[in-house]
Amino acid sequence: MNIKQVVGRWIVLFFALSATFGCDADGDRKIVIAMMPKLINIDYFDACERGARKAAAELGIELIFDGPATASASEQTKFVDTWIRQRVDAVCLAPNQPKSIARFVKKAQDAGIKVLTWDTDAVDSGRDLMVNQVDDRTLGRALMDDLARQMGEAGKWAVIIGSLDATNLNSWRQHAEAHAKERYPQLELVNTIVTNENENEARQKVETLLNAEPELKGMIAFDSNSVPGAAEAIKRQEKVGQVALVGNSTPNKMRPYIKAGVLESFYLWDPRALGDLTVRLAYALAIGRSVGPESQIPGYGRLVFSESDEKMVILSPPIRFHRENIDDYDFGI
Repeated sequence: MNIKQVVGRWIVLFFALSATFGCDADGDRKIVIAMMPKLINIDYFDACERGARKAAAELGIELIFDGPATASASEQTKFVDTWIRQRVDAVCLAPNQPKSIARFVKKAQDAGIKVLTWDTDAVDSGRDLMVNQVDDRTLGRALMDDLARQMGEAGKWAVIIGSLDATNLNSWRQHAEAHAKERYPQLELVNTIVTNENENEARQKVETLLNAEPELKGMIAFDSNSVPGAAEAIKRQEKVGQVALVGNSTPNKMRPYIKAGVLESFYLWDPRALGDLTVRLAYALAIGRSVGPESQIPGYGRLVFSESDEKMVILSPPIRFHRENIDDYDFGI
C-alpha cells in the first residue's frame, strides 16, 4: 500500500468517526439534544416535534425526538438510559410518572448532561429547568370559570383526565377544583374519570358516565385526547346543549365539534412554540449559558419565569378557542 492509499484511508476513517460522534469536519463537536414526549404518534406531540426540529435546524444541532407509544414511565426510563450512554448534551423529558425519573436525572447530570422537563414537570427531580406551556393556576381557574358560566354556576360536574400521575394535568385539575370550592359552592364534583390519554377510551368511559349521571351538567377534560373523546360521547348520547364541556385540545381535532355546537370552547397554546423554545433553552444550557429572568431568546423576548419556581419558564398565556376565532389558528394539528 502506497502513501496515498494510507492517507486516503485515514481521511475516510476521520470523517466516519466525525459522523459517528457528531463532529463537524473542522473538529467542532455538534451539540446533540434528546427530547422525549409523554408518548409519540399523537397530534399534540407531533406539533411539538415540528417546532423542536425547526429550532434544531436553525441552531445547527442534532435533535433526537423519540419516546414510548404508550404513556409508560418504565419505557421512558429506557430511552433516558440509552441517551446517557450515548453522552448527548441535553435531555428534555415530559415524564409520565415524575417520581420515576429522579435517579436518571442525577445519573445524567453526573455525566455532564443538562436535563430539562417540558410540557409536564418532575418538581423534585433536580432538573436544571422546566419549560411550562402556561401558568398552571391561570389555566385551571380559566377552565373552571368557563365551565361554571356555561352551567349557570350550579349543578353536577365531572373531571375527565388522561392520568393521575402526569404533573401538568393534575396541577391544572387541582387548581380548577380548588377554585370551584372557593368560588362556586353550588357546583358538585361527582366523578373523576381516567382515560389513559386514549381518545376511544375517553369516549367509552364518558358514555358510561353520562348514563350513570343523568343530571350531569358539565365536564372538564384535561388532555388533548380526552376532550374529543368526551365531545364524541356527548354527541352520540344526544346530550348536546345539555352537558357543557371545556378542556385542552388541538384546533383541527376540535373544529368540527365547535362548529356543530357540541362544546362552546377549549384552551391550548401553540405546541410548536413549546417544542421550539424547549430546544433553544436546552441548547443554551448545553453550551454553558446561564438562563434567568434577564435572558432573552430570539422570537420570545425576555423570558417569563414562574413566581413560585425560579427554574420554571412560562411559554405564554392560554388561548381560548371558540366558534368566532378557531379558523384564525392553524398549528398544523
